[in-house]
Amino acid sequence: MSLVEFLIILFIALGVLDKTKVQKILKYTSRLNSQQGRDVIGDNSINEKWVWLEEE
Repeated sequence: MSLVEFLIILFIALGVLDKTKVQKILKYTSRLNSQQGRDVIGDNSINEKWVWLEEE
């Protein structure tokens, strides 16, 4: 368990954080993470025909 998870559980147990507010925050952050796309940064050399030394 990470320190952040421990603190969240501790604050919920002490009544500092409301469970519904934490659930809303977690849903919001998970939605943000799922919307992020991964793009390849670099050139298009992956699409080129590669010639190995043995083929020359």
